[in-house]
Amino acid sequence: MNTLQVQLFGGFALRYGDRPVLLNKVESSKAARLLQMLLAALPEGIAKNELIDNLYGWDERIDAVSRNRNLNNVIYRLKGILTSAGLPSGRFVEVSDGICQFTSRIPVQSDAGVFEKAVMDARGEEEPAKRLALFEKANQLYTGELLPMNIACQWIFERNNYYKELYVSTIRELEKEYRRRSDYMNLLNIYARAAAIYPYENWQVQQIRCNLETYRYKEALEIYNQTMEMYARDMGSPPTEEMQKCFEELQMRDAYHREVRSVSNWNTMDKIFMGQEGNVIKTIFENDDVAGAYYCTYPSFVDHCRVLVRNRKRHDPRAMLLFLTLTRCGRHDAQRQMDVLKEAIGCSLRKGDTYTRYGNHHFILMLTDINKEDCGIVFGRIEDNYRRMSSGAGELWYHAAMTQELEEAIHGM
Repeated sequence: MNTLQVQLFGGFALRYGDRPVLLNKVESSKAARLLQMLLAALPEGIAKNELIDNLYGWDERIDAVSRNRNLNNVIYRLKGILTSAGLPSGRFVEVSDGICQFTSRIPVQSDAGVFEKAVMDARGEEEPAKRLALFEKANQLYTGELLPMNIACQWIFERNNYYKELYVSTIRELEKEYRRRSDYMNLLNIYARAAAIYPYENWQVQQIRCNLETYRYKEALEIYNQTMEMYARDMGSPPTEEMQKCFEELQMRDAYHREVRSVSNWNTMDKIFMGQEGNVIKTIFENDDVAGAYYCTYPSFVDHCRVLVRNRKRHDPRAMLLFLTLTRCGRHDAQRQMDVLKEAIGCSLRKGDTYTRYGNHHFILMLTDINKEDCGIVFGRIEDNYRRMSSGAGELWYHAAMTQELEEAIHGM
């Protein structure tokens, strides 16, 4: 007999035998949400009152009888939807003693249920090799958050947290065993999976630290830079303080610094650092005759701006901050247009100017030795280059302010 396969992690999909079960345009309807909650609650089911509250919310104008009638109508509608989608006819929803359950004469298997069982099997295994293998299997079965399209539903949110905690527990179990075995490649793999599923929960820090422990400095730096770009692009903010500490540690650890562990006196330490001079010069000074503005990540941009503002006491650099916004750009096209705009800015400014990306639709520019009146000319140059490169897609807006004015405004608050 065919099995109804249910995907709940990372999205919602049904498969009966070797073909998908298509619900057409009802995925966001109450009938679909009812189905998702019932399938996520297998095999125990969910309290009818809890189901009604999450489907309809609380409205004192609607009495209990009406709410029950509304649920019964949705249950009846769901039966027709599933039968029309090609599933063998049946009751599908059973209500008994105040509990609603999904019921079917065909076997049902969900990825969430398989994952949960795998974790429990791993926890119950005492033989070390089998226990490790079971936790590895469980870790691979988790592919994303539970029903992310309906995560705002309180019941789904709480259920999602339960599965997330199970997933994190598999990571903790695996990292203990991998570290005991010095199996850093597998350790890196589980951190990479976690960072892909939860990119804003600092798993990149674990990736960086693991790379540092294995002297993979280039890989650690790539992860750091990618994370910085992601935070600036998607959140308009720098990564956490822990990530910043990782970067400082990364900067201090290179091939020469491995010798520091065996340093016996300060003279040896001095020789090690003196040997870095060539590397430092190569890093600071660019070889090519560069043109155009300097692009940097948001935290680096902040540091650069702070130095310029501090230097005002020695000489006035006439520094201007120009805030540039891209609007009227389709959601799916925004990323590509921001890449085009980044290139347009770079070739429109002088090589002494600096800029960074801030969120999904903004860039911030630091311009020196310029008057506020000239910012319009700079913006016009950027806009012309952007239009030429993008065939006119998107619309640009800007706002310019002197750093001195902004600083005075902040201190006056």
